[in-house]
Amino acid sequence: MKKKIRNFFIILGIMFLFSMLLLGLLSVLLWKMDGAGNVLSAGVVVIYILTNLLGGILVGKTMGQQKFFWGVVIGACYYSVLLAAGIFLADTKIPGNMQLISGGMICLISGMLGGMIAPGTKNV
Repeated sequence: MKKKIRNFFIILGIMFLFSMLLLGLLSVLLWKMDGAGNVLSAGVVVIYILTNLLGGILVGKTMGQQKFFWGVVIGACYYSVLLAAGIFLADTKIPGNMQLISGGMICLISGMLGGMIAPGTKNV
């Protein structure tokens, strides 16, 4: 079980590296294309979805059982780190901020979906 928990945190780190790579690509695209704010918002949402799908697939494959649950857990952990960074580094206000709720739901649902579609072991 210790190995699976360690792998869980490795997967979470992979998710953040993947996010940084995609956000870097998005920033270059927006710079070259002189993109607007709504393109940035849509791009960030797509990055959340792709990152949590990847994390859900990886953690679902690693854990083997209850894959959808582990997908939700990895999505919640990813979102918790993002939320903590937003609060402490960017002084994000929580009350009345609907983007926080929608961002959390996106992370949870896409992580769960990734866990559900993760390849599993076949019981013989």
